[in-house]
Amino acid sequence: MSTRTSAPLPEGFSWDIGDRRRTLVCHGQPIVEIGPERQGWIAKILITGKGVRQDQVAVRSLDAGTGWATRWMLERQSALTRAVAEQPPRV
Repeated sequence: MSTRTSAPLPEGFSWDIGDRRRTLVCHGQPIVEIGPERQGWIAKILITGKGVRQDQVAVRSLDAGTGWATRWMLERQSALTRAVAEQPPRV
């Protein structure tokens, strides 16, 4: 299975890639997870903060979800970084 990446992610952001699931991570904090849901694919926003709210978006495929999440993250990069910094430490 090939994973398309159009451009490198900004510093502090990375993808955790599994067989049927991808998670966008910001400074170690999962922020978006794309995975199978019934007969399709769903992108789940996992974090909340000023300018960011939890939500779910149906996507065509794992690659389409990855593209959507990357564009979404780029549009909200500072808000996401701020929201992650406000989260309690992960144990």
